[in-house]
Amino acid sequence: MKGAYRFRPRERLLTSRQYHHVKKQGRHVRTAHFGVNYVYNRLPFHRLGLVVQKRFWNAVQRNRMKRRLREWFRLHKEHISLPGKDIVIVARPGAERLSGQDISGELGKVLYRGDDSQR
Repeated sequence: MKGAYRFRPRERLLTSRQYHHVKKQGRHVRTAHFGVNYVYNRLPFHRLGLVVQKRFWNAVQRNRMKRRLREWFRLHKEHISLPGKDIVIVARPGAERLSGQDISGELGKVLYRGDDSQR
């Protein structure tokens, strides 16, 4: 289990093409503070992409939000059901006030439920 809690480079969505693929082909679920898009990726692991818009927060707040979301993914990626998913989380106004436990609860309801209808 050593290294299971790392956030490896292969677990990141990096290009705009990857983000667009998730948006166009995937499912969208909206929570009170986040929009979550995901699509199955045919890989044995999940990949994460984040969208934290400039119009809602300054640079310090955006970076803090991204760190908190990456930390949530790092600690909880083992609880997200397989097969692997490409996940894009879009932060919405009000998300900056959530505690780590609130973030976990809100995203867990969406991603832990094991919805395999798109397989």
